[in-house]
Amino acid sequence: MFVGESSFFLKIVFWMMYITMHAAIIPSNFTTMSSNQSVVFRCCSVFTVNETLVANCSNLNWTFVDLQCVPVTTEVLLLDRNNLTTLTNGSFQTLTSLRQLSIQSSNVHRIEIDTFLGLSLLQTLNLENNKLSDIGNSFNPQTFRHFTNLRQLFIGNNQDISKSLRKAFIYLHNLSLLSMDSSATLHLGSEFSHLTQLNNLTLNCSIVTSITNESFVGLWSSKLAILNLISFNKLKYDPDDFDKETSQKQFSDDAFQNLNSLEVLRIINCRIGNKNMARKIKHFINSSLHILYLEATHYKRGFYTPNSTLEDGVIFKSTAKYLSQLTLTHVSWIDSNIFAIEPGVISSPQWRHNLRFADFSKNLMGWLGWRSPLLEASRLEKLEELTITAPSPESEVSYFYEGLDFYKRNVQPIGTTQTMKTYDSKDNNSRNNALFINATVSQMLSAKKSNDSEKIKSLKNEVASALESIPLSPITSYAELDSISEQSLFELSDNPPYPVDSGTWTVRMSHSLRIIKIMYLLHGDNNLGNQSVQFIQTPREAANVTHFYFVGNSVTRGTGRMMGLTNLQLFDISKNSLTVAPYFFDDFPSLRYLILQSMMNEDFFQRVSIDRIIQNMPELRYLDLTDNKLNFLPPNLFSRNSHITHVILAKNRFSSFPITMNLVPNLKTLDLSGNAIIYLTEEETSSLTKHSENVPDLYIVLAGNNIACVCSQIKFLLWLNISTFLDNKGAYSCTSQDGQLILTNVLWQDDLGFYRQCYGYNYFMISIVLLLVMSFTFLMAYLVHRFRTAIEAYLVRIFIKAVRPMKSSDYKTHVFIGYADEDVGFVRHILLSYLEEDLKVSTFVHHRDLGPGYTDQQMFESMSDSWRILLVITQRFLNNYDLSDIIMKYASHSMSPANEKRLVLLVQETQLYNIPGYLYDVLEDSRIIVFSDLSAHLDYVKRQAIKQCLRDTQ
Repeated sequence: MFVGESSFFLKIVFWMMYITMHAAIIPSNFTTMSSNQSVVFRCCSVFTVNETLVANCSNLNWTFVDLQCVPVTTEVLLLDRNNLTTLTNGSFQTLTSLRQLSIQSSNVHRIEIDTFLGLSLLQTLNLENNKLSDIGNSFNPQTFRHFTNLRQLFIGNNQDISKSLRKAFIYLHNLSLLSMDSSATLHLGSEFSHLTQLNNLTLNCSIVTSITNESFVGLWSSKLAILNLISFNKLKYDPDDFDKETSQKQFSDDAFQNLNSLEVLRIINCRIGNKNMARKIKHFINSSLHILYLEATHYKRGFYTPNSTLEDGVIFKSTAKYLSQLTLTHVSWIDSNIFAIEPGVISSPQWRHNLRFADFSKNLMGWLGWRSPLLEASRLEKLEELTITAPSPESEVSYFYEGLDFYKRNVQPIGTTQTMKTYDSKDNNSRNNALFINATVSQMLSAKKSNDSEKIKSLKNEVASALESIPLSPITSYAELDSISEQSLFELSDNPPYPVDSGTWTVRMSHSLRIIKIMYLLHGDNNLGNQSVQFIQTPREAANVTHFYFVGNSVTRGTGRMMGLTNLQLFDISKNSLTVAPYFFDDFPSLRYLILQSMMNEDFFQRVSIDRIIQNMPELRYLDLTDNKLNFLPPNLFSRNSHITHVILAKNRFSSFPITMNLVPNLKTLDLSGNAIIYLTEEETSSLTKHSENVPDLYIVLAGNNIACVCSQIKFLLWLNISTFLDNKGAYSCTSQDGQLILTNVLWQDDLGFYRQCYGYNYFMISIVLLLVMSFTFLMAYLVHRFRTAIEAYLVRIFIKAVRPMKSSDYKTHVFIGYADEDVGFVRHILLSYLEEDLKVSTFVHHRDLGPGYTDQQMFESMSDSWRILLVITQRFLNNYDLSDIIMKYASHSMSPANEKRLVLLVQETQLYNIPGYLYDVLEDSRIIVFSDLSAHLDYVKRQAIKQCLRDTQ
């Protein structure tokens, strides 16, 4: 009953998102185009999607509906985010073929009675987020008499129109989905009996203060299957002043007694306490309800007290006596401060034979070491996923491809209001699922606009096809592996309730279990001893597990091996401080995806080399080593992994190309972003180019490396510009020879100028020499004989000066002083006093000597004209001074054999270890002078040290 309507609604959502994306990119001067191409009239974007004509008139700041730019055959019309204060009679009467109409967030205050005249075929109407109200007679109920075929109505987030709207139900016999606001006292009366086809109802309960046992009396004979109660902002209890009789008046335990046919129930942000909420579902025992979603049902945070929090956060058998008797296939109780669940609740007979998905994410069970729900997971015969996570942003599901920069750039996180999971095919047409799919489609369309869209799309499709069993929802399930002894829930002792001696943990799981995820859960449980983990491999157990996530847990040691996971496809142990034996990874023969992001212990890859980890994984396709401070890979890596297609090495410290390409003939994606690569050798670029000929969809990511735009690497820069398999189309930030940051593609916009800069002087000199040889050959003997002495002197002046050590007299200024603006007092009153008055040297100080014009250019010219460069390295210089990085890089590049001791550092003692490595590499220790107080005068030792470093200026 729900599948057909859900699919129809999802198509409409896709059309709406497709329209929205095209509205921003289609130029307004187009008039006609054919078939599936865009057609843009004077004001609206008009095009076809799946042979359906769509008009997008959103964001045009309209004050009235103007249909002269909308074709009469339009089937989908969007008027969102305009300023349509009043919808007048006959506004849409020419659009007799209209099926979908959306007027969201358009400041609509009033709808005249014949506004929708002629829309007899309309199936979906969205009037959410407007200013409709019962007080101002915003609309007459007869306004809806024209909707003889309306199936979906979204009219929530207005200003309480419940009275007028309910009188309109008499005209909406075919309505199957309704989203509306509720009154202060929630009451769905006899007027809902007119909605004979209604099966999905969402109520925005932001003003609800009371739910009685008669609140849903009008639905007792309806076919309603899905009920969503969301956004309770006023209905909340104070646990320290709790009175059962008062609570019954606010939210009666018999409130749901009239919902006989309900299959899906969601209650979100109803903070009446977990125990109180558990009592409300008693009437669903032996009913058709099979999906229950509870979110944020704990007491309001403002009323927190330690006793009430702990008491309400423990789910006992007595608390869940109704919950455990429901024949549920899906149960979610998230973000509700649940500390523990008593044994027997999860493994009740009803759940044991029916439960497929259980979600207790964003709760606190992992923080106290209580694992009773995890112990009972093996008893659930049909369990596919179990979710238990910590209440933090990090506990959201982190997909294995998250380390790729282009995924982060093009796919934004989905908001918490848009992430409700699709549990069942009958549930697909709910409002929250529509929002989730809406956001997903939006991301897909956004990705299509990027420069690398085709490569990203290809990779996404490949990943999706390989991992079809992973739902694309941030709310995914986890299962605990650790088998521990059961103890009393409130027994607190110095010994944790898990083994600490050497031994083997035998883990049994349900035969139906496919995905195990333990993420950010085990806090403080890091004294696990020398443990081995063994999954019992029988036809009914762990051999069916295909995906195993163990991410962000505080487990530091786990010796032994994991056995039984013979069909494991994906293994993610990122963000752990785990120490394992070399043979720990030997029993995953079917593994295709291995993720080792951000391992917390720095010696992880020193204890177990990467080639040892993957040597027994012949089917490996995807390896992610993001953020592990790696600077070297074994040259024979992947010699046993010829099927590898994706290697992610982002955010490491590689300064050279780390992979031998002939060992990876199927490699499609290599991510080297955020490393320390300055350039690639000609051999490396040639191997990549040759590989791209054999693998057409090759994609290399180099963003975030400090590319060097210098003349010695002109071939590499040309390769970046012409290679089509690079991210950003080869446009990278690079450092030029004079220390400036530019883009490689900007550099090649004036390729002839770059060639002239690199080779122009040499070619010019060669041309002059050839010209002189050709023109004055007959005079050379005479010139050599006659002007022999003058020629020798000239050559000495030209060439000898270039190789002899430079003197202070060869420069315009003796000392250039680089410092932060906040340190000018120290420079002016202490440092300059000593340099200029005592040592009698000339200095350049930017506060005093800068003239009008470009500041950066004057600074670089002054550094070039200075015999010594003295940098005052303080915390303010490193953190607050905009030019610090450029000045330090230019200073390091200015060192040459002709002036080897040009750079001197005057370093604040606290910043000694914060000096960039490229400065340390070119400095002797004697040229680093340490001081502790900027306000104190230079003592004798520091004065002599400075004088020694500047002695050639005397």
